[in-house]
Amino acid sequence: MPNLLVISLEGFSASSRQMYPQLFPKVLSRTVVHESLTPEDALHYIGAGWPNIILVSDPAITRAENRELLVATTGWVKHGCTLVLMGFFASTIDYDELDAVFKEHFGLKWRVAQCAGHDVRLQHSVEETMIRRASLVPSFQAKAIYLGYVPATELVYGGGGYNLAYAAFARVGLGKLGYIGDVNFGEEPERVILAMCHLDRPEDSFQSMEEL
Repeated sequence: MPNLLVISLEGFSASSRQMYPQLFPKVLSRTVVHESLTPEDALHYIGAGWPNIILVSDPAITRAENRELLVATTGWVKHGCTLVLMGFFASTIDYDELDAVFKEHFGLKWRVAQCAGHDVRLQHSVEETMIRRASLVPSFQAKAIYLGYVPATELVYGGGGYNLAYAAFARVGLGKLGYIGDVNFGEEPERVILAMCHLDRPEDSFQSMEEL
């Protein structure tokens, strides 16, 4: 089983079912999970080379006082870890700060475009080896912090007139970076998180659910 580190530094436990009602019961049955509530604890686990997957649930990791943790996290991603920015991350971060993190730490062109509601549709340009699509909803309506300048090969869900990114996924060094802009905690982002982490299972297949 892979090791999954959740980083939650702003006083709200991401593993609480208040955030994603169905996500963590599934995650706990498919991974070994540890949640860090302090930067020191997260640094310990990353420094020990423990996590295969990191979920970041709030933007505290991007602040100046946590720079050491951000550098350690991005370095570990480049060595092969999968990092997913989810939960409260998109809805509470300073947009300029997020743009700078994408550019300076991950070498990506992604930029915050708008906070809006759009009908979003699952795209098919991202490699199947990056993210399996069987468990993902084909389309839905979502309020989110959308990104622009996301290449088609990194766009998981797009919406809006310029196909803005509700969810994006890119290779960074030997690892992967995922972003989910949803400001709510519904079933759709849960499915995206599981798929980005390669924790989706055949029983999660959206087609199978439709047939029930």
